[in-house]
Amino acid sequence: MTRFLGKLFPQESPLKLLYEHARLVEKSAEQIPVALGKFLRHEPVEDLAQLVDKLEDEADEMKVRIREVYSKLKFVYFDRVDLLLILHDQDAVIDAVDDFLKMLCIYKFDKPLPKELTDMLLELAERVQDAIKFMVESVHELLKLVESSFSPVVVGEENALTQKVESDESGTDRLSLALAKKIFSLKNVLHPVDIMYLEKLTRLLTRAADHAENVAEKVRMIAKS
Repeated sequence: MTRFLGKLFPQESPLKLLYEHARLVEKSAEQIPVALGKFLRHEPVEDLAQLVDKLEDEADEMKVRIREVYSKLKFVYFDRVDLLLILHDQDAVIDAVDDFLKMLCIYKFDKPLPKELTDMLLELAERVQDAIKFMVESVHELLKLVESSFSPVVVGEENALTQKVESDESGTDRLSLALAKKIFSLKNVLHPVDIMYLEKLTRLLTRAADHAENVAEKVRMIAKS
């Protein structure tokens, strides 16, 4: 009987653990604009890369706990696959952030980049951080949804947040495209390796944002189901 009740009411809520995991992802994302700014000023960023690497390790441990707890549950509010997909996307976000920070540690430009280009890079970094903040808010809304037994009021709050996420997603997509065009328009100014490196940085940032936006979209679908 005790084991059965434990499966119905586990000591650790998988959704609360999922939210804690999202918060670790958010902490890592806070380092993106800081590290990029330091990198563009030719300052070392290894300390920030180590911090993100540590946060990723903590997130990996949390991921294992979530899977263990969720696999033992007998009663769930929505399809098990949905939570695991959200976890997968959150994990992909912190992986992209970790890769981005590591990339900043391995290369230096021989000369300063054009200001317009650096401004666009910094703006993209801020937008990615915002996307990840929205992701965390979405997961928190999911937790509130379950705790309120899918209250219409909370569902409405989630829908409003989703609209904000979709608007931000469009802006991020437009900016990343404009940045890519700007990078390649400077083919006669920048070294070819600089161009490839900048393109890689841009891809990592947009990858993090895409996975964060996937989380918000999955939460929206759960709220509507």
